[in-house]
Amino acid sequence: MRRKALHWLRSSSTCVAEALVWVGCVYAATLSQGLKASAIEPYVWLVLFCWGLVFLLIATRLIPNNAYSRTARRDEVVAQALKTALAFCALAFIVFSERTSLQLQASLFFCIALAIERIILNSWSVRYFLRHCEYGVIICNEDSIWQQEALLQNTYGLKLHHVEAQTARQLEEYLAAHPETESVYCATSILSAAEMEDIAHICRKQGIVLHFLPLAPCSLPQAMQSECRGTVGVISTARPPLQSLANRAVKRLTDIVLSLMVLLTVFPVMYLIAFICIKKQSSGPVLMAQHLCGMNGNPFLSLTFRTRHHEAAPSFLDGAEDPGYFPFGKFLKQTKLELMPQFLCILWGSMTIVGSKTMQPELYPEYRREQRQLFASGYRLKAGITSYRFPTETQGSTKAEVWYFRNWGFWLDLRIMLQRIATLLSSSKAKSINYI
Repeated sequence: MRRKALHWLRSSSTCVAEALVWVGCVYAATLSQGLKASAIEPYVWLVLFCWGLVFLLIATRLIPNNAYSRTARRDEVVAQALKTALAFCALAFIVFSERTSLQLQASLFFCIALAIERIILNSWSVRYFLRHCEYGVIICNEDSIWQQEALLQNTYGLKLHHVEAQTARQLEEYLAAHPETESVYCATSILSAAEMEDIAHICRKQGIVLHFLPLAPCSLPQAMQSECRGTVGVISTARPPLQSLANRAVKRLTDIVLSLMVLLTVFPVMYLIAFICIKKQSSGPVLMAQHLCGMNGNPFLSLTFRTRHHEAAPSFLDGAEDPGYFPFGKFLKQTKLELMPQFLCILWGSMTIVGSKTMQPELYPEYRREQRQLFASGYRLKAGITSYRFPTETQGSTKAEVWYFRNWGFWLDLRIMLQRIATLLSSSKAKSINYI
């Protein structure tokens, strides 16, 4: 009861605050068009506030506010905010047909302001959840223990304790000894229907939230979603974000903008320095072209700065010890600046900034074998200058790339880019990105 009251109070105060934000956006649009806001009667602002409150109540019913969720990523929060703002603006255009230019500008301001407000709310919520942990208990066996790791990785402030309770009585004894427990996660594969009904009765009697964990392949921990078909709850394969045309357009637009920034600013200077140093230390071309491929298996022409003597034979030694590298080539290899010409490939569309690992085409059959074991065919991810990787991932594994494909987000791409830049600047070992 207390939780419902807090949820209602939080939702109501958020709607009131966002209605005031709408009035502020109308006021800003009025000033930007050279109109005098003081000439507008006060009751008009009151009417705008009331209409905004009604619109927000309707829009948030259609598209819930996920800024307070323990599991919402920041890009998901922004996406929900933009959907809510667009629904709100559509209602405003339907009801108010006058002064279309003012409404259009106010709607644009409202989309931006609502996204910023939801990001701030999400940041506050994350700090609150990290300070006020949720203590839960999970009942599962070794076959479904991966679900505990996935819950801890993707939920803010969740403290899960694994218990071996196989009956409802054992769970009741544990809850009596640990009154701080707020939630119970139970794998459906280890209990009978009667035992699950008893556990549900105990949780309902003690006011504890109960979650049933479906039985799903451990290779698909991030690719399943629950939905309701009539009165039956089903588990189905989730649609990866990059299968959406809008998300692919956002990723492609980001690649174009960032590659143009690099090619028009840093690349000309770097090419001039590389041209002088490479020609002085080694005869041959400045750029080296080779055919590579990524997760999709399609070969493409990759351009890099040449780091070895043109006539040098292949060596099995590391870059610092390989006699085939000239001094400036070693510097390019160690700082990864040899990859800068690949921004031309990104602008052309054959590569992306953050994508799958690149490899020789002759190695792709073995790579594809593991790929087929991890996810269904039809998933595509371009080769990238950098890629997401796990700290314990074995060489040649595609598990991190699969995770990245299923959990892609603009903010995740930004974090990976910033981390790679920081790693290169500090010359430290790259760390993994644990995205909650």
